Amino acid sequence: MITARAIPGGDVRRAVLGLLLFATAMAMLLVIGAGSAHADQTASVSNDGTAVANTGGNEATGNASDNHAESDQDADADGGDDGDAVAANFGGASNHSEGEAHIDTGDAHATGVHAETHIDQESEGDDSGDQDAEVHNEGDARAHTGDNEATGNESDNHAESDQDADADADGDGDATATNHGGASNHSEGEAHIDTGDAHATGVHAETHIDQESEGDDSGDQDAEVHNEGDARAHTGDNEATGNESDNHAESDQDADADADGDGDATATNHGGASNHSEGEAHIDTGDAHATGVHAETHIDQESEGDDSGDQDAEVHNEGDARAHTGDNEATGNESDNHAESDQDADADADGDGVRG
Repeated sequence: MITARAIPGGDVRRAVLGLLLFATAMAMLLVIGAGSAHADQTASVSNDGTAVANTGGNEATGNASDNHAESDQDADADGGDDGDAVAANFGGASNHSEGEAHIDTGDAHATGVHAETHIDQESEGDDSGDQDAEVHNEGDARAHTGDNEATGNESDNHAESDQDADADADGDGDATATNHGGASNHSEGEAHIDTGDAHATGVHAETHIDQESEGDDSGDQDAEVHNEGDARAHTGDNEATGNESDNHAESDQDADADADGDGDATATNHGGASNHSEGEAHIDTGDAHATGVHAETHIDQESEGDDSGDQDAEVHNEGDARAHTGDNEATGNESDNHAESDQDADADADGDGVRG
């Protein structure tokens, strides 16, 4: 038995955090202005991340052997004057092939951008300037545990048996020619694929923007938050084949018994050509979770006094997520089997003997 096992990356939690912008980027931006004739306050945060976690794309083959068994037997017996003649062949050619293949992948976690952002803008006094805050998060995440291929047995087996028995009794003796055996193949295979879970998040963002202005002729307050995420989680597209072996068995038997006197003549062939093929295939995929954008956004704008400026807040979340566990193919047995048997028995009793 041959067993192959591929376990790439184990429990690879590779939380590949894109810009490991676990950017508790706490891009804590605090801008404070006090007095008269304030300048504008501007804060800009941009996070761009790509993450790929992959434990898939594995291939395991339990048995890919090439086996040939050949047996050539020739028995010739001559009884002389009155003696018996016995010619016999026993045995044959056979192959026994087994294989197992197992693929177990770990989980895959990918996050393009994981950001926590806080922006505080405060202005006190007359003629305050504008307050502008912009946060932009863009993330791309791929989590992949699929595209695995496992084959238990893809061996190539050939068994060939050639037996020739010739018995000749010239006097009154008996002539017996017999062949026992043949050609056979026995092939088994198992394939197992178990994938881990796949978790992909394009953008996981928590954003807080606070804008406060006190005084006459306050400027405009503008806050913009853009979150754009693309996530793909994939555990499918696996292929498992238990047995796809190629088996050929061929048996050729020739028995010839000749009793020239009064003896009996017996010619027999036992056996033939056979193939025995079994296969099992199992595929168990893990869960697939994909989130384009997971966002929590807080915007507070306050303005006190005469002639307060405009307040504008804009939040834009755009997410694309795909989770895939399908397109799997499991085949227990798709072996190719050929068996051929050719038997020839000839008994000749020239006198008063029995032919069998």
